[in-house]
Amino acid sequence: MNQPTLYERMPQTSHYHRNFRALLTSPSILICLWNVACSEPPTEQELEAAAPAVEVPSAAPDILLITIDTLRADRVGAYGDPLAQTPTLDALAANGALFREAHSVSALTLPSHATLLTGLLPSEHGLRDNAGFRMSEEIPTLAEALLPVGYQTGAFVSAYVLDSAWGLDRGFQVYRDPFNPQAVAQTGAFGEVELRSADVINAAIGWWKVSPGPRFGWVHLYDPHLPWKAHVGWEGDPYRGEVHFTDGLIQRLIETVGEDTLIIVTSDHGESLWEYGERDHGVLLGRSITRVPLIIRPPGGLNGTASAAIKQTPTPPIFRPDGIDEDLDLSPVPDAPTAAKVIESTVSGLDIAPTIADYAKAQLNVPGRSLRPAIEGTTIERRPVYAETYFPYYHHGWASLHMAQDHQHRLERGAYDVVYDWTIDPFGSEQLDLNLTTLIEAIEAGRNGQAPTPEGVDPQTAQALEALGYLTTVVEDAQTDQDPRDHMKALSRLKAAETLTDPTRAISLLETLIEEYPTMTDAWLSLGLKKAEVGDIQGAYEATLTVLNERPNHATALQNAAYLALNLGEPEQSVELAERMIQLNAVDARGYRILTAVWESRNNHEQVKTVTTAGLEQIPDDPFLLYHRGMAEKVSGEALSAIPYLERAERSGSSARDIRLQIAHAYELAERIDEAGQAYLQAAKTAKSIQESSRSGAMGFRMLANHDRCEEAKALLAFVPESARGNPQIQNAMQRCGLR
Repeated sequence: MNQPTLYERMPQTSHYHRNFRALLTSPSILICLWNVACSEPPTEQELEAAAPAVEVPSAAPDILLITIDTLRADRVGAYGDPLAQTPTLDALAANGALFREAHSVSALTLPSHATLLTGLLPSEHGLRDNAGFRMSEEIPTLAEALLPVGYQTGAFVSAYVLDSAWGLDRGFQVYRDPFNPQAVAQTGAFGEVELRSADVINAAIGWWKVSPGPRFGWVHLYDPHLPWKAHVGWEGDPYRGEVHFTDGLIQRLIETVGEDTLIIVTSDHGESLWEYGERDHGVLLGRSITRVPLIIRPPGGLNGTASAAIKQTPTPPIFRPDGIDEDLDLSPVPDAPTAAKVIESTVSGLDIAPTIADYAKAQLNVPGRSLRPAIEGTTIERRPVYAETYFPYYHHGWASLHMAQDHQHRLERGAYDVVYDWTIDPFGSEQLDLNLTTLIEAIEAGRNGQAPTPEGVDPQTAQALEALGYLTTVVEDAQTDQDPRDHMKALSRLKAAETLTDPTRAISLLETLIEEYPTMTDAWLSLGLKKAEVGDIQGAYEATLTVLNERPNHATALQNAAYLALNLGEPEQSVELAERMIQLNAVDARGYRILTAVWESRNNHEQVKTVTTAGLEQIPDDPFLLYHRGMAEKVSGEALSAIPYLERAERSGSSARDIRLQIAHAYELAERIDEAGQAYLQAAKTAKSIQESSRSGAMGFRMLANHDRCEEAKALLAFVPESARGNPQIQNAMQRCGLR
């Protein structure tokens, strides 16, 4: 049976890893990354088993935290956007408190969410980028603090960058992150592999309905993030269209949790939308990136209507290349929030966890402060907020950026400082010659006096830091005197090369760019992918090794190089690279999947068993590892041993096209004919294609006919078309049952 290649089945993605599909079209790789993971809400029995035996405080409210990825504050109706269509968020604000100046701590998803869930600065929880870091088990989390006071905890995330492999799952009794192993192989710098938001919402609602209170649920939705998708009934600005779509999705969730639930809606960071030449986020640290919506509706809601003084926003500094994103409406948006209560104080994502702990009466000693007093009418202390991005350093070898803002001024520090009065000049067009000690101290405290990639430490400390991911992102020749704000044109050239459909032209552009910017890691990775696309596997491998020569533990480069080595017929090198990935993060399944592909390509089923055993010890429900362990048992003649693995893979959400057929065949080999017949029938009924249905029907019919169970066999023969009944085995089975 002809099956589509893995390349044909892989979805398009937005960053440089979309071209990584080209690496996976050879027969040796088709074995790998076969199944798609998804999962169902937990059962009542599972929830009861996970529930802690503690005394619940009488006044503990249910709590729902919703994080909408990449959402700018000025694209929400309640914040003043006249073009926004966000009725759900607007209604929530009408019954709650809206924070006019809420700021994230990072321009990236993983570090920002780690702060939201710990109440710690990135320098304290240790996550400084979307890749290469895992939060230490020594770091206390909000979810862990809620367990002793009786809370049921559930998390439902929609982006791979928030996968449990990075350590955010601690304290959550349910952490739903069933990412497609095929798509994970394409994960780029922003971790853009995502799940359908509707599925995430459905799972969260299912969990909420069967969980005893009090509950703490965290729901993360990814839609405003690039690539922006078209939605039925929406015309015009695609970014606002994604925001509108997400707003509609959360309506059901908010209706489900009810009026007595504490609801907090915020974002991890904003989106530049071509301000100063940045299309998305990660590199720059302007207000469009750090300023995020923060709406808190306390239990029972708030009464009244407050409309803050309108601030007319000047024309933003838009540098958009001709012919790109012309349907985005980038005109100025007034700063005109409306809510039951508008809070003017500058606040931080650092304050979310202590606010939740305050309402839950949980103990959480962190640098942030509870915002509950402000919601209930008390003035809160003025504090500067801090934000950072090390993305320019890790990915391009330039200076990192840091920001501190108080009630009037903003300091953005890179290779040089920019100071401005954001209250009258929100885009920093008029720089001020001020030495603001409070903001300088806030930046130094945020950086915590240490670089995220320490050097010259003792071996024991180095080992601990490597376990945290600190040593995975060293740029040996970083040009930290180069400020990313001065190199946005170079990044536009990189993005243009990545999006070109002509790989030969893209290679030429990337090679020219690398000559000028030899430390630009993403350019080297993109060059490797484009070379692989034109069949130059050796050249792709060499480009990827250039990254590893400078950053030997770069997870993305290790993954790409491992697959390229396998394509080049160097399985030993592929094994070495995959094992390095596992050493970096033992609960990241990608390393085990690569090793599985290597040993399956060599038909070494005992090694497949060894690798999958090790992987399943770390990730017990990984459907890929379960499926391939079952297949290794089956082809080794251990059909009875194969069945539990294959059935667990199916329960864990594997959608390997043939999984039900393989289960049926394993039952047949084990001579358990009743179960085999039922499994063949189910496989035929649920097959995704006529060919798969016919194959299942034929195998089941032949088996039952050979056991003289002809009445049952007829039901399976119905799935075999006339054109496929000429097979000699089918002919013999039909004759045996008197059907010819």
